[in-house]
Amino acid sequence: MAEPTTRDVDALIGPATPHFAYQIRERVTNLVAGLDESHPVRLYARDRLALLDGLGWTTSKGEWGDPSSPQ
Repeated sequence: MAEPTTRDVDALIGPATPHFAYQIRERVTNLVAGLDESHPVRLYARDRLALLDGLGWTTSKGEWGDPSSPQ
């Protein structure tokens, strides 16, 4: 398998919805698992995974965030 790229990460994350955020998060995590901690694609994926975490806490793309945090 070829080394993953930021495009691969974006291709997985692009169509994310709140309902599937954690399944997609798992796929991205698996995609970059073999890369060094300091690899640019792994660092990029880490930032994008934070977006999926926020999306997973919501009911729509318009309201991202942790419901336990103050608004």
